[in-house]
Amino acid sequence: MIIKSAVRFYLIFITLFTLLACKEEQIATVGDYAPEIATFNLSGEQVLLQQLKGKMIVLNFWSESCSVCIAELKRFDHIMKQYSNKVHFLAINIDGDNSNTAQVISKNQLSLPIVKDQLHITSERYGLIGTPTTFIIDPEGKILYKSEGLITEQTLTKLLTQHGRIK
Repeated sequence: MIIKSAVRFYLIFITLFTLLACKEEQIATVGDYAPEIATFNLSGEQVLLQQLKGKMIVLNFWSESCSVCIAELKRFDHIMKQYSNKVHFLAINIDGDNSNTAQVISKNQLSLPIVKDQLHITSERYGLIGTPTTFIIDPEGKILYKSEGLITEQTLTKLLTQHGRIK
């Protein structure tokens, strides 16, 4: 009798756990709150979006084999130096463990924060199709804009200015 009750409890627990664990994840949509990221910096420390709240966030997905991505990162690096007190920049590398991200950063003399999406969880949450892809997120965590492909410095500055965060 005790064994039957234990088995029944175990089956109910497993069923509930499975249902809750398999719930559909939110996909990043303009106007909605940005999903949390699952990334690590090059030192292996977890970096979360919630750590950046309070300023505008420019979240950029890039790949080492994408020359347009590297050019865009250099542009972001320049803008970040101008507006670092008003905007957080975070570049998310999607190449996984087999890439040499540190070498690419060094070679291109990049200083903006770069993290890795090693398990592609963040790419999935943000509905990534290709690189570069950029999201602009307000200080409260809502997605204001999404750009698939190169975003020019003029466009980025205009978008950030429109939302009253930089002048």
